[in-house]
Amino acid sequence: MDYKIRFGFASTAVFVAIAAVVGAMASTVVASRAYVTRGDLANRAEQIITVKGSTRKRIRSDQAVWYISVRGEHKELKETFAILDAGIRRVRAFLEEKGFAAGEIGMSAISMDEHHVHDKKGNATREISGYTLSRSFTVTTLDVDAVARAAGEVTQLIQEGVLVFSSPPSFYYSNLATLKVELMAAAAKDARLRADTIANETGCRVAEVRSAKMGVLQVTQPFSTEVSDWGTYDTSTIEKDVQAVVTVQFRIEAG
Repeated sequence: MDYKIRFGFASTAVFVAIAAVVGAMASTVVASRAYVTRGDLANRAEQIITVKGSTRKRIRSDQAVWYISVRGEHKELKETFAILDAGIRRVRAFLEEKGFAAGEIGMSAISMDEHHVHDKKGNATREISGYTLSRSFTVTTLDVDAVARAAGEVTQLIQEGVLVFSSPPSFYYSNLATLKVELMAAAAKDARLRADTIANETGCRVAEVRSAKMGVLQVTQPFSTEVSDWGTYDTSTIEKDVQAVVTVQFRIEAG
């Protein structure tokens, strides 16, 4: 009798242990399924779409800067200065004829270069063979058309014997900071339209913005496709195209 009772207790203990193990396994399976379900929901809730939006606008420069250099060359310093001075007076008269006001014309200091005689070995000696004097004009004006016209007519000074060197005018747009805000807003709107199109095709809808990154402005010649990671600013033309790009991340969810 005692033996049978001990055997019953042992069987009961084994049964209880097995039941506990099975229960723990079942709980683990349920918990795992719940975790996977929550993970799936989280993944569905955090689906992200990244799109680029862009816009382009034609602008007209409203400021110009133009550099003109005048030189005088001669064997004697006094004559060199006389040639330079005559050239300076002629260039100033030319600019005034083209309608530029005195306040729009700036002048640099005179610079001088000495030219030395070279020996048979090509080495410069102390003997001076001549001089070059030069002075620069800087024209800064809001009349961009006047600069464009005048720059094309400098050849008449050369024909008169003036030793003048004209740089291509540079044209700028002064309100670029305000324009950037406008273009970035338009580019962001374009990004949203692109995101909506993609999401609709996949049976989803666009939710909130998760991040947005503005690109640098590309200011180029009209119809140009030139781009740069650091931004492009072309100054050679009065008319310009300004392009803005924005990269936006949206959360999407089931429609």
